[in-house]
Amino acid sequence: MKLGFLSIDLGTILFTLCNTLILFLGLKHFLFKPVQKILEERQAAVDQTMQDAEDARSRAEAAETEYTEKLANAKEESAAMLRNATRKAQQRSDEIVAQAKSEAAGILQQNRDELERERRRAESALRSEVSGLAVMVAEKVVEREINQDDHARLIDEFIDSVGDVQ
Repeated sequence: MKLGFLSIDLGTILFTLCNTLILFLGLKHFLFKPVQKILEERQAAVDQTMQDAEDARSRAEAAETEYTEKLANAKEESAAMLRNATRKAQQRSDEIVAQAKSEAAGILQQNRDELERERRRAESALRSEVSGLAVMVAEKVVEREINQDDHARLIDEFIDSVGDVQ
């Protein structure tokens, strides 16, 4: 069937359809499959990159958690060390104060003992001088007979001499 310039030729249609099918199969084999393979490889690379990024994010979160825990532990440890050092310093301070008080009490006791010895020594010296004076007075009394006036004068001299010793 030929209609002139608008004729439909069944052979041409079949030939065109075969050409189109061959072209489609050729393009599918030589173009679509390699392009599809490249797209799949790129998708796999993107998926791998996304997985790597997710893994890195997970590791970063784990590291951040670990860092936060270590920081909290370090803060607690430093606070404990500070409390321990303060406690030790207070104990040492208390020991030093107690030792100083003990030494001061010892020194005070030594001074009291020394004062007591000095007082006894002074009393002993005073007794010996008083007894010497008494012996002198007795010697004077024995040397002469004393009247009332001499007796009063000797007592006054004795009292004056005892007063000078104190």
